[in-house]
Amino acid sequence: MGIQFKEVSFQYPSWGKQMFEAIKNVSLTINDKDEFIALVGETGSGKSTLAQHMNALIFPTSGTVEIFGISVTAKRDKKIKYNTLRQRVGLVFQFPEYQLFEETVEKDIMFGPKNFKVPEEKAREMAKKALNMVGLSDKYLTRNPFNLSGGEKKRVSIAGILAMDPDILILDEPTSGLDPVGKNMLMRLFQEIQEKTGKTIVIITHDMDLVYEYTNRVLVLSNGILEYDGTPNHLFHRDDISKWHLDYPTTITVLKSIKDKFHYDIDIYQKNVNDAVNTIAKAVQL
Repeated sequence: MGIQFKEVSFQYPSWGKQMFEAIKNVSLTINDKDEFIALVGETGSGKSTLAQHMNALIFPTSGTVEIFGISVTAKRDKKIKYNTLRQRVGLVFQFPEYQLFEETVEKDIMFGPKNFKVPEEKAREMAKKALNMVGLSDKYLTRNPFNLSGGEKKRVSIAGILAMDPDILILDEPTSGLDPVGKNMLMRLFQEIQEKTGKTIVIITHDMDLVYEYTNRVLVLSNGILEYDGTPNHLFHRDDISKWHLDYPTTITVLKSIKDKFHYDIDIYQKNVNDAVNTIAKAVQL
């Protein structure tokens, strides 16, 4: 099962009485296991709006979103326990400050499980496990989350969602504000979580380098329309992605430039820096 969008559109008020259509007739299926998906597009393309539909934070203006078999439409159904859906599909906001509010890291991470009636001691165990999953030691449990670095805050906010053990994890710009080392550390962490647990992970990002190296599926939104749904390899082999205001990964851009300038017979489609360097080294030795 998982999440299925069926001709979903969403509008919100704009200037005066006009309505702005943030997403338009989107249809797609997200499996509940074994997917690592990048949701990309220029600012204002509808990415965050689409993501918020995935756990019923907002409701479609038209169409239907099925979340683990439960239909969510424009009409609020009082029989549906929306918080239960949000437990199964966890959303981590771009800015961790939106999710951190307790006096200690432990209390912050425990909040979700306790909200779902998990006993105190069990919630404490879940908090510790989730914290360790994001690469932070037990010593962080007693620290004030607002005294942490930006990267540590991001990890704690992710741990708070992981503690609820969602089937699908959605992360809005999780690497924004981090240096290249921090970005890759966090992406490797997501990759490891995905491989170990089988959970589907969806990340919203503008970083095509990370999309190419780590994800296995890409959704491209442009002006609220789902323009592409496929693999990163196929996407970056296209020569028209600029129409969606997307850039090519750095490795492809640099290798293409070298190939064109020096006429090396090289494969420009390398997913990371090490492979790109090795490709250049081999060409130079020939």
